[in-house]
Amino acid sequence: MPFQPSILALCTGALFAGASAMAMAQQTPMETLQSDAPTNWGKWGDDDQVGALNYLGDAEVKQGAAAIQSGKTFTLQIPMTSGSGPVFPGRVPTQHFMATDAGVYMAGKAEPAPGGMKYSDDVAFMYLQGTTHVDGLAHAWYGDQIYGGKSEKTSVHGHTHADVGEIGEKGIVGRAVLLDVGRHMGSDDLHRLPTNTCINLEDLEATAEAQGTTINKRDILVIRTGSIARFWEEEPDEQWNAMNEPGLCHSQELLSWLDRMETPMIATDNIAVEKVVQEIDGQQYIIPLHGALMRDMGVVLSEIWWLDDLAADSAEDGQYSFLLVAAPLKVEQGTGSPVNPVAIK
Repeated sequence: MPFQPSILALCTGALFAGASAMAMAQQTPMETLQSDAPTNWGKWGDDDQVGALNYLGDAEVKQGAAAIQSGKTFTLQIPMTSGSGPVFPGRVPTQHFMATDAGVYMAGKAEPAPGGMKYSDDVAFMYLQGTTHVDGLAHAWYGDQIYGGKSEKTSVHGHTHADVGEIGEKGIVGRAVLLDVGRHMGSDDLHRLPTNTCINLEDLEATAEAQGTTINKRDILVIRTGSIARFWEEEPDEQWNAMNEPGLCHSQELLSWLDRMETPMIATDNIAVEKVVQEIDGQQYIIPLHGALMRDMGVVLSEIWWLDDLAADSAEDGQYSFLLVAAPLKVEQGTGSPVNPVAIK
């Protein structure tokens, strides 16, 4: 007996459903989590390498300059102390060595130059993300594609797409707002969040409201948790650990808001911008926002900023917006680069 149309449709539907189920079964948890999330692939062309920094144009630079009221400046990099510093597990802090100093002259190993001049010289070994730094958009991904849909193979022996040198070439200049979540939600006199605290969209909005701060489209978000100072304390109230720091937590609401706000960059005073270990719908994830923000949306992330001095000044004068200027080193094919951002109020 020939198939009836209804039976054929039923069988065809079952086949498609089975294929779809198999495809879903082969997806990683991140691919499933991000299946309906915002993406900016192709928005600025197939060869775009700076992602949401494209939102920072001439008008945004002028808006940043318009935020300057007093001319006070704050540098936001942590000290690069040899052999010491907060780093993500697997990295080591900067190692700094003197190649030439007064010792070579004192030991008779070198003579002053004609006229009497002497000099020192030094060298450093460091992870490029072993201090205050900017991540290139190819730094983190899931599946087998990095930002823009390029193959993960472009990362082999140096990034040939979306490396941090491209961000260094463009530079980062625009209006930024400090969201001092640590001061708003913190439970101690040092105005900082407890370890393992999740920061959600509602927390960012509540902090902005408490500060009287307006977040504009295309503003750079600078988020203070207060956490990083624990690294240097001799008797911390809670032991600093890169894996238990407070930070942003993944949610579709947060991603949709950042997409609507056309946020170009997020910078924080913790080790990873986000809470490193997160549980979403019963599944454990490590740094899921790195995938959602960098890989999918092209939002630049920058970490380990020193914000306590800027935050104290902002709490005193009530000004939480400023011009931010930051230019990572032009490390060609690099995954990240040190940076010393400057906030101008």
